[in-house]
Amino acid sequence: MLNYTVTTGYMPMKSKGKVLAKIFFIAYTKDPPPGANINVTRNKRPITFLFNGGPGAAAVWLNLGCAGPMRVKLTPNGNVTPPPYQLVPNHQTWLEASDLVFVDPVGTGFSRRSSGVPGKEFFGVQQDIASVASFIRLYTTLYQRWGSPKFLAGESYGTTRACGLADYLSTHDGMTLNGVILISCALNFQILTPN
Repeated sequence: MLNYTVTTGYMPMKSKGKVLAKIFFIAYTKDPPPGANINVTRNKRPITFLFNGGPGAAAVWLNLGCAGPMRVKLTPNGNVTPPPYQLVPNHQTWLEASDLVFVDPVGTGFSRRSSGVPGKEFFGVQQDIASVASFIRLYTTLYQRWGSPKFLAGESYGTTRACGLADYLSTHDGMTLNGVILISCALNFQILTPN
């Protein structure tokens, strides 16, 4: 049996003391064995930041359909069951190997910009990368994970975000990643939209 702790919340994105947006996240951390030093265990254990693509896609499907410790119950042929929907343990969860932080970039899921803040602050390739990088830096600091091996996992447009983040985190925040996972790659937009 896998024992873990779930943390959900909002990370405020600030500039000059003003909250520009709040980024929603769900984090799963595997509980250390009884008697283990939590700080030593935490810094040896990998952490993976996961996000879906866009436009407007929250991390819910990576969470409940792929990597999280619970998944949506499916019929034997892979379809969603009729209501009421159910969650069942995910026996292929990535939590066995890494703690997981599912991130909803601004404008997806429950993440929203503050009233009066223009969309151009977040809705562009570089703006999106900068805001998600800020979230990752703040989470890593607040939850004392700088010593952990760090990974990114992006799906669809999230693969473009992950590639940009790898460079941005290294050059702007001094955070070197241990790996990047690309799911359903969307790196060559000419293939997706030839015209």
